[in-house]
Amino acid sequence: MSSRRNLLKIGVVSAVSFVITACTKAVSGTSESTSDAVVEDTQTQSAPEQTQSQGGEVVIAQVSALVAGAGFNFTANDGTDAILFKTKDEKVYALSRICTHEGCSVNFDLSQNKLICPCHGAEYESGEGNVLSGPTQRALKKINVKIDGDNVLEVV
Repeated sequence: MSSRRNLLKIGVVSAVSFVITACTKAVSGTSESTSDAVVEDTQTQSAPEQTQSQGGEVVIAQVSALVAGAGFNFTANDGTDAILFKTKDEKVYALSRICTHEGCSVNFDLSQNKLICPCHGAEYESGEGNVLSGPTQRALKKINVKIDGDNVLEVV
């Protein structure tokens, strides 16, 4: 009978320890699992502070400050996290950073020149935002921009 009680005590203590450990990790935001799809968002820079221009358009950045092939994070007029690209052929694109699969924020991988979702591994091309690999089937939302002199304007 005593050995049964000891076994029961050990089981209860183990279960309580497991729950405390799990709750601590959930609160601190840490996780033991890792994913090959996680890409650090170190290949982007924040765009300069946005200013309102005439006609309701918002100046996102200066074309001369954009580096071809790199991405610049900014917040779109509607509050969406977005990224601005200048391609090697001098075209400028802006895309939502919200994955169309589950709504996670995608990260730009400069070495692969694509956007990657850290949640489920969806991959998008920089520039047009088309899907390179799933699980999603929908491209990233485009943010309407135009060039006016040296300014990149978000058309609102």
